[in-house]
Parts: sequence; structure tokens; C-alpha cells
Amino acid sequence: MLARHRKYLLKDTKQLHAHVQVNPTGLLEVEIPSQKQSHTAEFEHLRFERSGRVTKLVGKHTSNGKPVHWQLPLANDDAQELEHLIDEAAEELEILMRDL
Repeated sequence: MLARHRKYLLKDTKQLHAHVQVNPTGLLEVEIPSQKQSHTAEFEHLRFERSGRVTKLVGKHTSNGKPVHWQLPLANDDAQELEHLIDEAAEELEILMRDL
């Protein structure tokens, strides 16, 4: 089980790139270096919202006891790929937990 890394161009932005890491432990990590932003979320706190040619990845995590919501506008193809990577990682985690 290895983490999968991808770099996506964010839609509707000024050429911002996001570095995304899908961890097989059930965690997604996002870094936007040019804006010095980072976000995390467990898989169950992620959802994809499709609208036209853009799909928003919406996530939530807790910081200092308060919920933090974030979103990334992705091209539909990129969002599909990311959704597939998340599904694969979730399945790998489920198999590992079942084998324990």
C-alpha cells in the first residue's frame, strides 16, 4: 500500500496547481504551494460536486475543535481520476483491515 501523488491544475484560477496525496490509510492531503495552503480530510469527509466542466472536490476537517471546509475546482477528468484513486485506496484499506 503506497500513497499516490498527483498534481492538478485548478480550474477557474490563475494557473494554480494543487499537489494531492491519496494515502491508503484513508486520508487525502492537498497542498497549494503558491498560496502556502494545505488541507486534509478523511475519505468519508470528501464529496465531489459536478457542475458543467468543473467538479469541485469538497472536504472537511477539524482544526482547534472547529470544522474547516475547503474546496478545489478540478477539471472533470481530473476529478474522475482522483475519485478512482480514492476508491482504490479505500478498497485496499478495507481489505487490509479485514485480513487483520
